[in-house]
Amino acid sequence: MTDQEPIHLFSYGTLRRSDVQMASFGRLLDGSEDALPGYRAALVEITDPMVLATSGERFHPIIEPSSSPDDEVRGTVFRITEAELRAADAYEVSDYVRERVRLKSGVDAWVYVSAANRRQAGRLESLIVAEERAFGLLDTLERAGVIAAGRTELEIERDIFTIASRDFGVREHWHDRVVRAGINALCIAGEEAPDRVVAEDDIVFLDLGPVFEGWEADVGRSYVVGNDPEKHRLVADLEIIFGLVERRFEKDRDITGAQLYAAALEEAEKRGWRFGGKIAGHLVGRFPYARSPAARDGGRISPGNPQRMRDPDPNGQPRHWILEIHLVSPDGSFGGFYERLLRRTQGV
Repeated sequence: MTDQEPIHLFSYGTLRRSDVQMASFGRLLDGSEDALPGYRAALVEITDPMVLATSGERFHPIIEPSSSPDDEVRGTVFRITEAELRAADAYEVSDYVRERVRLKSGVDAWVYVSAANRRQAGRLESLIVAEERAFGLLDTLERAGVIAAGRTELEIERDIFTIASRDFGVREHWHDRVVRAGINALCIAGEEAPDRVVAEDDIVFLDLGPVFEGWEADVGRSYVVGNDPEKHRLVADLEIIFGLVERRFEKDRDITGAQLYAAALEEAEKRGWRFGGKIAGHLVGRFPYARSPAARDGGRISPGNPQRMRDPDPNGQPRHWILEIHLVSPDGSFGGFYERLLRRTQGV
């Protein structure tokens, strides 16, 4: 060891073996038993010939974050130098990525975790950032007063395009900017309706699909122009029902698209509304993901989708979902819409 401050490296796999340590560092490491809470272990197949020759093992353990607070991975925390940390980096294959963690003992250490999990976290984070910017666009439109009685849906849509481009740098929209007012708010996605002038007591909803840094956002929000109490109740219930359906998704890890659609209908009926959508959401991802066949084949929250929503895509990657809540009054005279990412425990 040198006189420089030691670095802590937590190992749960082959780096604990004396032969691997001698081959990688030229010495046996000093360490003590410890554990990493909130993670779980799996196995990854190794194909790198150098690593195979050093460890002699085809399958190595690998760890990823766990949704269970009771899970932990036991291993050894070693004191190493900066040069030895670089040697450990060279030993680990591309399936692993090094990150900083706090161990059960309170020691801060480096550990090698699943790179696939890190990439997945990065995808979800990018979608969340895109969504937050899209909601910022909605907030800006609201403050600008673009939604007002006497204006047409087309006029509002043109303002959305201008403000999105000028203030948010949006150059692409993965779907048309949708503005629905009054009776037009009963229409489902893709259904044509004549341009309508916003009336004094209308509900108006905006459904936006801007693309930020190559990632799709899909957000929808409803507004009441006037003081009608039932219309205000419907708009308030949109987010409440979204939360109730989201919790149904959270509780059932095997839930299918058809089952979550049925849950949306049930929660709407409990609060006295009809569910107005033929679907209750869809997949979203890196543009143009939502337009691709992959997003249509089992990619909708609908009565015709028996697939489990947490099943991975054909490339083995977790999928991410938009949840749509479209409510209609019992007499079919008005409706409203709300959508955003289904964030709770997405992925596998």
